[in-house]
Amino acid sequence: MKSIEQRVSELVKRTQRRNMRETVIACALIVIFAFDIAYGISQHREDNLSIIGSTVVIFALLLNITIIWWKLRIPKSELSAFPPTQFPSKWKHHLTNQARMLRLAWLWYLLPLFLGIFFFFLSIYDTSPISIIMLLFMQIVLFIGIWQLNLQAAKQIERDRDALFSNSHTV
Repeated sequence: MKSIEQRVSELVKRTQRRNMRETVIACALIVIFAFDIAYGISQHREDNLSIIGSTVVIFALLLNITIIWWKLRIPKSELSAFPPTQFPSKWKHHLTNQARMLRLAWLWYLLPLFLGIFFFFLSIYDTSPISIIMLLFMQIVLFIGIWQLNLQAAKQIERDRDALFSNSHTV
């Protein structure tokens, strides 16, 4: 049986890997969409919708990075500064916050990102009603899939929190 410190340490490492992975992907997408904006402006593109969509995507990704490193970050130094067995309420709060933010990812992450992507693709594809419906359908399916993954992750964090910091484990 692993100790509470080992299990919390694994949760912190998993959180740090997730935060780093999301940040790297967001930065790569910011560069791609920034180049699209620059290219669109340099070519005097008549299509302002792609520039608007790219701008919304960039702001959504910047919001994502901000929340990841402001709200979802758990510094590794907290493991030694606040050992979980001595400060269970602090770690319970950390895990509760992680789960809450993942449950709300549809609002702060998915909605702005998918809105910007919708505008971007709307400018690229034919604006026939069938194309718009197909684009919207694909985005809704992807949105729901990613939202479900975030909900599953939130539930797992809550289960881990409850298993680690139930009344029988707290000091």
